[in-house]
Amino acid sequence: MNAKSVTLWWRRFISIIGVGYCALISWFSYLSIFYEISIPNKVTFCLALSTISLLSLAAMLYSRFQILTRLVGLLLLLAAFPLILLCFGEWELIVPIAITALLIFFLSGTGETIKTIFGVIYLLLYILGSLAYFMLISFFAGSTQQVVLESGTSPSEAYRYEMIQTDDSSGGYIEIHVEPNDRDIQLPLISFIAVGYDRTVYLERPASSEDAHVQWSTVSREEITQQLLAISENVELDLSAEQKAILGIAADTKDVYLKDITDEQLAQLGVPEENDVLTFRGEVYFRTYIAVLEDYFAFDSRESTLLD
Repeated sequence: MNAKSVTLWWRRFISIIGVGYCALISWFSYLSIFYEISIPNKVTFCLALSTISLLSLAAMLYSRFQILTRLVGLLLLLAAFPLILLCFGEWELIVPIAITALLIFFLSGTGETIKTIFGVIYLLLYILGSLAYFMLISFFAGSTQQVVLESGTSPSEAYRYEMIQTDDSSGGYIEIHVEPNDRDIQLPLISFIAVGYDRTVYLERPASSEDAHVQWSTVSREEITQQLLAISENVELDLSAEQKAILGIAADTKDVYLKDITDEQLAQLGVPEENDVLTFRGEVYFRTYIAVLEDYFAFDSRESTLLD
């Protein structure tokens, strides 16, 4: 194998770095749809991301005539679009990625005709897409003011909550939201905070001036079962087909009652032995027991950050 062939294969190998960089940006864009980005040390993160982007750009320029690098040069601006749109204002994240995407788009070995076509498409995408997004945000954004009165985590730290007061022309209202606390993604220098799982467990309108605080306790599975059956012997469970299969119940069975489920079967369904229970003003509004059985925080029911 002569030197020219070695150089060619080396450039092909180096072009894989560009693919990896594009995959990283695509992953970040995906996460920006379902997570809020938190960057504790912005300067350190910016330096780290700039170094990664610079090294990736150098590798892509070195292999700019390889097919993989040409594809990356065309696709990187598209991959970065959701990230730039949804994280607008996080300049330490956006600027290194945007500069890298623009430079490789113009300097890759792709033909000028293709660059012109894709350039026009991306220009329209960024202008019209951004305009539509910010108009939509402005349309849904109300004139209300929200204040977080209280926040924290449950005793097991499996859940976090916020008590929010919203002031509006109708006297305002108070809400208590609960969401899982174990679905964040922690990376070096950057964290992705899971959102879209919020479940409103308490709503009061108009907002009361009474000073009250959220209280958490830990209650056993067996005790909660007894409490629920004391309220009614005909407590009906809304089980999914998968949950029914675990219990050996036919999927077309319509009525499943708590009184017919044993403690061992509840454990099979994932109900923990010790459950977090949220109480507000003397009333119970959230139990891990019920959250697990009714799958409160299913992934397919979560909302994205697009309109946040």
